[in-house]
Amino acid sequence: MAKRRTVSAGKLTDFDRKWLTIAEAIAQKLEGLIQNQDKRIEFHVGWSKVSFTRDAGTGKGGGKLQRDALCTRGRTDKAPFSNRNLRWHPLIIAHETPDWAIQIQKIEIDVDGRRVYFVIDNECYPATEVHTLRSYQPIGDILGDPHITTNKPFCAPLVLWKDHANVLRCWSDDDWTNNSCAIPAAEYSPAEYCIEVFALLAIAILDNFYNVSCETAMQAVLEVFREQNYEPTHQFAEVLNSIDDMLVCPLCKAKLNDQPARISPRDRPQVFQPPWRSPKREEGAPESIQLFHVEPLIETEIRHTPKLTRYGHRWCNVAMADRSLEETLDFMEAVVRVHRGSIASMPDKSSNFSDLK
Repeated sequence: MAKRRTVSAGKLTDFDRKWLTIAEAIAQKLEGLIQNQDKRIEFHVGWSKVSFTRDAGTGKGGGKLQRDALCTRGRTDKAPFSNRNLRWHPLIIAHETPDWAIQIQKIEIDVDGRRVYFVIDNECYPATEVHTLRSYQPIGDILGDPHITTNKPFCAPLVLWKDHANVLRCWSDDDWTNNSCAIPAAEYSPAEYCIEVFALLAIAILDNFYNVSCETAMQAVLEVFREQNYEPTHQFAEVLNSIDDMLVCPLCKAKLNDQPARISPRDRPQVFQPPWRSPKREEGAPESIQLFHVEPLIETEIRHTPKLTRYGHRWCNVAMADRSLEETLDFMEAVVRVHRGSIASMPDKSSNFSDLK
């Protein structure tokens, strides 16, 4: 399986660089709102730093905002998925080609060279070049928003891979690493949505942890948009009318700087941590901040959007799993009824075991 950075991780098109430049401008403007210098550095290093790479870089690369808002999740697999890439990357993989993408002609495999080629308009594109693809068909036409000018991505659906299954089944980890060039369709999002998610998540963090009001931060973001001649999408305008929803966990509705559901924390027993390795215990804490999608990501619909993407508590995120907010609440209500409301009315089956005594 692919184990290293995605192919062409350090290569950007002019289009990619444009959006990363806007993200950096937003980050710098928001950093300037933090009065305490130590806190400003903390926000920059941990959250707002932007790496001009496709995968947010390694080591001291981009901050959490870039990884969450602009990039797909890191993954290793026996498949040509990128180990993190820009969400507006122009090549996706799906079970079936969604209506917002363009299906490629075919896939060719160089058996000797262990390379995948994607055929589009009778031209072959190797894994190292797919980041340069352009369809010249704005995806905004499908999404009903003329402000979205990102081109539709190309899609390599399951049916085109089946003929090569026997060959690909034998590939080594290095083979997959050298061809890790596409992203899952479910994680795709146009650049406009991504940059707006970046800004909204940053505002939520500033309001909760850095004593910068969401109103002040939003005005700073809008100022950057004007300076960059960027016209926000319809969704962003809708979110402005309910900005307070961005400041709380989508599930428990507690502030991000509060405990999940405002339940007092309990002491967690210590577990072994190798002293030669950096501790990551905070990342697993119930109150740690994780990316939320109010509606689970699916291949047929773009859901990494300003309206559906939030930050929330890890405990709440784990509880939701891959379900929608509504499904999760229905499940929780059913569990509570069983444990608190219906136990007394449940039949007593202890008599069934009396003969065993």
